[in-house]
Amino acid sequence: MAGKISEIEVFVKVVETGSFTAAADALHLSPSAVSKIIARIETRLGLPLAVRSTRKLRLTTEGEDYFARGKQILKDISSLERGVKESAGQVGGVLRVSCNVPFGLHCVTPLVPGFLEAYPEISLEFSLSDSTADLIGDGIDVAIRTGVLTDSTIRARRVVASPRRVVASPTYLGKHGVPTEPRDLLKHNCLTLGFSRSYGKWPFRIEQDGIPTQLDLAVTGNLSLDNGESLRRFALDGVGLARLSEFHIGQDLKAGRLVSVLDTFNPGDREPVSIIYADQSPLAPRIRAFIDYLARHIVS
Repeated sequence: MAGKISEIEVFVKVVETGSFTAAADALHLSPSAVSKIIARIETRLGLPLAVRSTRKLRLTTEGEDYFARGKQILKDISSLERGVKESAGQVGGVLRVSCNVPFGLHCVTPLVPGFLEAYPEISLEFSLSDSTADLIGDGIDVAIRTGVLTDSTIRARRVVASPRRVVASPTYLGKHGVPTEPRDLLKHNCLTLGFSRSYGKWPFRIEQDGIPTQLDLAVTGNLSLDNGESLRRFALDGVGLARLSEFHIGQDLKAGRLVSVLDTFNPGDREPVSIIYADQSPLAPRIRAFIDYLARHIVS
């Protein structure tokens, strides 16, 4: 279809300029290339569109009809593209966003009212799920993911890198005691995320023979969960200790609902949080607006 549109453009230009040579100059083609394109159209249609001489070009009846309709088609295409461009310049339309539950609940959801007030023409479809969204397959414009990204086909913008802490409720610590060094956790109930074996090992910074060393301690407990928000809830309920990011438990720590332990052994690792989106250029204004809004309002 694109090739036929280009051929129509050539034919219309020939008629408007009155000659193959003038059309070729206007379209930056050679006269022979223009001649071949017109001949190709006529061969495909099985009839002549113009009677040509060295000085004059006269359209046949079919040629006049082809010219009139072709010119209208080109006009409609131009109008279509102009309209889409003007519409895209407005920050509006449907925006589909996916985010994991903990970060979505504690960091993104509070920002949604302000974003919608700033961009009233945007209709937001906001999904909270700990399942990994397929940007293309699921029709997602923007996803927010925690952890190290491995997909090289997407574009990403890191918005925060949040420290992790081992925490427990005052109720749990009152019953079972406060661990004073990492190996004390072997006597405690440690809540873990079951969908990744790496979450069954908690890293700590210790000294061995006077040399700082990382200890990856294999912790155990009687409850393994598939999402961070449930992990937080059970820690709050006094079921056991958990290792969670500060973005997730910051308010609980401030309010005293959770207590951070083993801070002197904290290795200082951080959980990265990134906004990801399909590799497209330029970005639709609604996508750019959302990414920039989150980047401005989420403080590391």
